[in-house]
Amino acid sequence: MVIALNYLPTTAISSYTNQGQADAVSQSSLVTQQSPLTSITLSPLAALQRIETSTVTQLSSYGQIKSSLADLQDKARALKNISLPPTLADFKGVVQAFVQSFNSINQAVSNLTSKKGALNGDSRSNQALNDIRKAVAGPDGNALSPLKDLGISQQANGSFAINQNQLKKSFQGNPQGALSTMSNLSSRVTQTADKLLGDNGVIGKKINDLSGRVNELGNARNAVQNYMNTQQNIQQLPSFQPSFQSAGGYTAQNAIATYASIASF
Repeated sequence: MVIALNYLPTTAISSYTNQGQADAVSQSSLVTQQSPLTSITLSPLAALQRIETSTVTQLSSYGQIKSSLADLQDKARALKNISLPPTLADFKGVVQAFVQSFNSINQAVSNLTSKKGALNGDSRSNQALNDIRKAVAGPDGNALSPLKDLGISQQANGSFAINQNQLKKSFQGNPQGALSTMSNLSSRVTQTADKLLGDNGVIGKKINDLSGRVNELGNARNAVQNYMNTQQNIQQLPSFQPSFQSAGGYTAQNAIATYASIASF
């Protein structure tokens, strides 16, 4: 059902039409505006559904980053918690697992923030990856040299590669030095990942915000749907009475207001 709205408060129009919609579908697909600004045709239910879908997609994408960070934490801890004295096979195993995990999150962020990715140009996920890269490199990048001595070198795309012969030679020549290098790496990466995933962290906070937005949009969509199911041939916004209550405690007026003012954050 398409609802013809012949009135919409100026402030709501301004909020909806002027603020960037980076996290939602383009406003042109949701709003047909005639000049002067007196007649606007909206489909609030379809708009809410599309914005909700877009938000869920973002939440899923951030969930991938969160999962990759959690895996990297586990692999970093394994570097520190390796059984002592480790065999060459044990050492190679934990080092390879860490490098593979780091390369996975490096690739995941690259894919998600690409032009075709769900988080195209997203600054938060790129910031998270940069923070992890800095943790690996150490203060002023001074940890890259010891890693390279072990045979672990950074590539042009930010990933790491392992020279197996060099890793073996370095471990056998100075096992304590190799263990110390990887233990320090573990501490830096674990601490950074903990911060990123915390409630106030770049990734943790964004996931919490998106989860709340998905709930908000779901309640608003249900309110509009319930109202549409009980009211036929509604043509004007004032017909949505504030006293009408729908599921979740929303009024239809509040649901429409949510739609009108929804924007990225």
